[in-house]
Amino acid sequence: RNKIGELDEGFILNYGFEGSKFILRGRPWRIVKKEENAILVSPEKELGAIPSWIGEDIPVPYEVAREVGRLRRLIEEDNLTKDEVLHDLISLVRKQKKNGFKVPTDKLITIETDGKNSMVINACFGSKVNETVGRLLSALLAQQIGESVGISTDPYRIMLELPVYISPEKIKEIFYQIKPESLEYLIRAVLKNSTYIRWQLVYTARKFGAITLDFDNRSIGVKKLQFLLENTPIFQETIEKVIWDKMDIENTRKVLEEVQENKIEVYIQKISPIALAGYETFKGLMVPPRADSVVLKALEKRLEDNDIILFCVNCKYSWYTRVERLDLQPKCPRCGAIKLVALKEYEKEQLKLIREGESKNIKELRKLYRNSSLVVAHGKYAILALMGRGIGPEVASRILSKYSKQELQKSETTRLKFLKDILKAELNYARTRGFWDN
Repeated sequence: RNKIGELDEGFILNYGFEGSKFILRGRPWRIVKKEENAILVSPEKELGAIPSWIGEDIPVPYEVAREVGRLRRLIEEDNLTKDEVLHDLISLVRKQKKNGFKVPTDKLITIETDGKNSMVINACFGSKVNETVGRLLSALLAQQIGESVGISTDPYRIMLELPVYISPEKIKEIFYQIKPESLEYLIRAVLKNSTYIRWQLVYTARKFGAITLDFDNRSIGVKKLQFLLENTPIFQETIEKVIWDKMDIENTRKVLEEVQENKIEVYIQKISPIALAGYETFKGLMVPPRADSVVLKALEKRLEDNDIILFCVNCKYSWYTRVERLDLQPKCPRCGAIKLVALKEYEKEQLKLIREGESKNIKELRKLYRNSSLVVAHGKYAILALMGRGIGPEVASRILSKYSKQELQKSETTRLKFLKDILKAELNYARTRGFWDN
């Protein structure tokens, strides 16, 4: 394990959950497991993924964002085509029209989907209105499907990461179903039950003197603190502060009223150039496609560097070697048999078990023979899989069942897929290790 950096308390309280994505050292990471004084992360390789947290920008006001929407509309209607200052905006709108897409404006919201689990709502309403709408949509959808929904917003769009496919029509319905007059009540209810306010709650509680400056959230847990402070002035102040700093209920109410009065149209289409422009915010931070292979090659080197014990089932001879020195089909140097058991150095006690065939440990003995069968069928590739952290014969067998030895030998792409499966298995072990250790 290597240390890659430090995360502040606010981030951990609000976003430090297993599976959360964030940017550090100019690249994306995913939280695999929280430990007492550290967080175990892995490089995030899913290109275009929305980080759960990217810091804070100066918010773009509602009025400014609507003006951008109005300019888009004028360009679309060919009423504004020669302004040099607006060259980039004009090019983007023309590209949108040329590809047959509607242009989101101050009078048009577009809901755009990739047909899978990502959705972009183009809405020219500014940072705070989009944050308000995004939080509300996320909470309502999570309530419907029973799983959390990831969101990221900017002044011109709301991006949703869905755990399952949801039809864009369902999102559209929500815009017409929310009663503008009940918006504030809904937002307060959403915030009250969300993790979004946790850091602000700790900060406010410190200001009120309810907790000490050196409060350690591990002592009682922020979730418990949230429960204890509910219905107190501290909790109410926290909600007010979050609404004031992050949201805009008044202008969100105006938007909903205009949608429901058909002054603003809501249109569904596939992912468009303007929607994709939202991901350019993260383009400089995303790992390029070839970085996948860099990570996987580093994994391969680690597996190859393992010192191992090989045991011949045929003649009971054992010897130490390093994975990188092995032929594609390792053989016993004494009798030439390929029926070998591959063990990590710390597993050497199992040699006694297989030499003597102890009947007391039939289950462990079967694992060792399964280990041997994998080496016979897949050679060195079986040993690479078995050298993965937390990977035993059963998991290795599942990984190897997808590939033939010939494919792995001939195709670099196939080998990278194979290594990717090993990495996934290692990450899964890291995440569930506490369960297995117990």
